[in-house]
Amino acid sequence: MTVVRPAADVPDPSVGDLLAAWLPGRRWFPAGGASGADARVEPWLAVTFDDDGGDRAGRAGRAGRAGADVVVLLVHVRGAGVPGGEVVAQVPLVLTDPAERGPGFVADVRTAAGDVAVHDGGAHPAGWLAALRAMGVGDGVPDAALTAGGHVVAGEQSNTSVVLPGVPSPDGAGGMLKILRTVTPGPHPDVVVPRALTRAGWDGVPRFLGALQVATEPGRTTALAVLSELVPHARDGFELACDHARRGESFAHLAADLGRVVAELHAVLRQAMPPGPLLDPSRFVAGLRVRAALAVAEAPVLAERTAEIDALLGDLEGRLPRLRLQTVHGDLHLGQALHGATGWKLLDFEGEPQRPAEERAAPDLPLRDVAGMVRSFAYAAAVGGAPDPAWEAEAVHAFLARYRRAAAPAAALQSLGTRRTPELDPPTADAVLAALVLDKALYEVVYETRQRPAWAHIPLAAVDRVLDRARRAP
Repeated sequence: MTVVRPAADVPDPSVGDLLAAWLPGRRWFPAGGASGADARVEPWLAVTFDDDGGDRAGRAGRAGRAGADVVVLLVHVRGAGVPGGEVVAQVPLVLTDPAERGPGFVADVRTAAGDVAVHDGGAHPAGWLAALRAMGVGDGVPDAALTAGGHVVAGEQSNTSVVLPGVPSPDGAGGMLKILRTVTPGPHPDVVVPRALTRAGWDGVPRFLGALQVATEPGRTTALAVLSELVPHARDGFELACDHARRGESFAHLAADLGRVVAELHAVLRQAMPPGPLLDPSRFVAGLRVRAALAVAEAPVLAERTAEIDALLGDLEGRLPRLRLQTVHGDLHLGQALHGATGWKLLDFEGEPQRPAEERAAPDLPLRDVAGMVRSFAYAAAVGGAPDPAWEAEAVHAFLARYRRAAAPAAALQSLGTRRTPELDPPTADAVLAALVLDKALYEVVYETRQRPAWAHIPLAAVDRVLDRARRAP
């Protein structure tokens, strides 16, 4: 991994004014929807890649098209609609002469030094090349060859991913550059976890190739980008499931194999990452209660369900044993899985973007990931317009059955170790899964209310299903 250091100054104020107007319209902007217009954007740190340092990061500054300057701007985003009230967003910029407008062009601005064409560095080859060269990628490969055929992946919600076929990789497949748009100081799970899984030799993730970090505080770094091996000819798991749903074709066989891969992920993580603490049932349920209360406050449509939510969580608290927590994916759904010639691969280990960084990196119950995937099948059925209402249930059943079969041997082996901890009996496991599905659905209601109000009925239906089952349980 490569660590670069921030520059002393931030860009000309005219660039900051442009960003304040432009950023709220980006899909990845952390204060999306109507709340974005009220968010305050304040430049904090700039990372420049110039030629005066003599090191690899410095030589990347004018990479790409002639006359292109690359600056990575970190900005504070503050406002009532921002998760936690404040986050830091990464805005890579490419600055050129107005006559050299290129991909990702935003606008021309007049600065003290003259007119400048401002581009989104996440969409411009010079921005990609600066990051790659700063990571030490492609030594001996010409600039043009390294970014040839590069293109931004459409539909990203939280980050910007760039397909780069020219990046050298062990299998010769190329690379995928992920530019993190919301950043936090400290170890980043999308760096730490894929690196550990790759070192463990597990092939259920794209191979980790490197990361770019900036020193933002004494003794602490902030991850800016992650590079992994490209998975060739792969289909996005959500799109694949939606296609099956749209055609009325069963997804059960693919869902079952995905269940096996997720179980393998949890087993490998138990070995490759440090063990977590024992679960405190009261504290765990208290966290669910807090998240539920916040969801109700953000989405008033949930208010009439408060009593039933509280009852379900109260029942769970009395049944939970002190389980050993572990590293998990944290935001697992079909869109975080790719299906290619060798089967499923899982990616994007940064956790739910709207949760605080400490929570996203904290050890958790593996069933958190299972709940996320269960919810994703519901979205695929709804978005794909499955003609058979049983499509979702069949996929969920196949996924859960295979996950439980594959997870059972690993759990049995773990129980033989020196850190013997209680296991979940099936009824309690079902209760935990129901609570975590509810927790995920409540999060989705808030997200959809903010970003896509017309979709809010999808997670709201899941909330009602979970509460209805709890109501009818003996």
